[in-house]
Amino acid sequence: MSKNTNTTTISKILGIGIAVIQLLDIIIHAATDQLEMIRVSSNVIIFLWLAAMASGRFNTKFPAIAVSSIGSYLILNIIFLIREGVTNVEQGGELRVVLLLLMFLTTTLSTLLTYTYKNRLLN
Repeated sequence: MSKNTNTTTISKILGIGIAVIQLLDIIIHAATDQLEMIRVSSNVIIFLWLAAMASGRFNTKFPAIAVSSIGSYLILNIIFLIREGVTNVEQGGELRVVLLLLMFLTTTLSTLLTYTYKNRLLN
């Protein structure tokens, strides 16, 4: 298997993983009746970025689109945390562990995806 094929496979796996995380985020909040538009908007931004990347139509602008999308996701979630707090009053003041974990996973996997996809474009 060539290096480019490995990179393509890794990119696909990372993309699917990121999409699943976004979907789980929305499902968890809908199921607990805590659906917040700012959070859903951040999920939609990531979905749109993944779709744009998968289409291959924006390869020349990929780094800028990736940074903008990941940055927007983070900014929206930070705004949410500033507005609503790092703890969840509806859950007895517990730390928003799930949110922080989802943010960490999304940001980390998105950064890895950006790196591997960019390297694939350069090869």
